[in-house]
Amino acid sequence: MKVPAATLAALLLVAICFLAEAHVDIVPTACCSSYMHRPIPRRYITSAYMTSSRCAKPAVILVTKKGMEICADPQASWVQKYLEHFQMLKN
Repeated sequence: MKVPAATLAALLLVAICFLAEAHVDIVPTACCSSYMHRPIPRRYITSAYMTSSRCAKPAVILVTKKGMEICADPQASWVQKYLEHFQMLKN
């Protein structure tokens, strides 16, 4: 009983796509294990974004002018002010 090569190729393609999709769903893009507790001057921050809901610890990632990503506590008052600032810039 010979299985046509096209059928084997199709099965292989489906398996590769399934594994690639599963990998994307399992691995979040960025998570934080600790926070920067001291405020960073806002003039050094170019943007901010929330981590994925799949992360164990919620955090805001602040991106500096030099491209560094710094984890901050989303409940900290200085982080809330930065988020408000960047939200105003988007409007």
